[in-house]
Amino acid sequence: MRKILLSLVMIFAAVSMVVGATKAVFSDEGEIAGNTIATGTLNLTLNHSAGKPFSIVGAYPGYVSNWESLDIFNGPFPSVPGQLPFEANMSLTMTGGDSDLWDYIRIEMKTSGWDSDCTNGDGGERTIHNGLINTFVNGTVVSDIAYWHLADEADASGPPDNIRPGYSERICQRVGVDNSADNDVQGDSVTFTETVNAVQDND
Repeated sequence: MRKILLSLVMIFAAVSMVVGATKAVFSDEGEIAGNTIATGTLNLTLNHSAGKPFSIVGAYPGYVSNWESLDIFNGPFPSVPGQLPFEANMSLTMTGGDSDLWDYIRIEMKTSGWDSDCTNGDGGERTIHNGLINTFVNGTVVSDIAYWHLADEADASGPPDNIRPGYSERICQRVGVDNSADNDVQGDSVTFTETVNAVQDND
């Protein structure tokens, strides 16, 4: 019996060596080192005309200011721009003063490319809003005029609305007091803040 067991052990060992030997193969390997992923940057700069922020006294029902403008630059103009195109949206928020007067303030806002003086149409202007300021929809995209300085949506989901790095979009504005304003707002004042938000889009 002992001889049989010893024979079985030797056979098992021999089989194990053969099996182990069949697993031995040549091999080699290569590598690609130094893979790096860096995120891009958004860099928004606002420039504005001499009449902004608006500082109006003596307004009356039907009053309308002169055109003023702000330029939304993709980058710290005129030096190094950001690295990504961005979509610009705007919000208007009352920050002080009389809420009754706020309800009578009107604002006309239009895109005007980058070189317009806001008074002469150049074929590419688009009205963003023309009505009471309290009906302006906060978060409205203002960078969607089809000029060469705008980038297309990568997925073709909409018109060009991304300001390319190193370029800008001019937004023209004028404000006034609605004709329907009454004596309740005589001598009142109101202040508001314009906020421009740059959002990396899918281009």
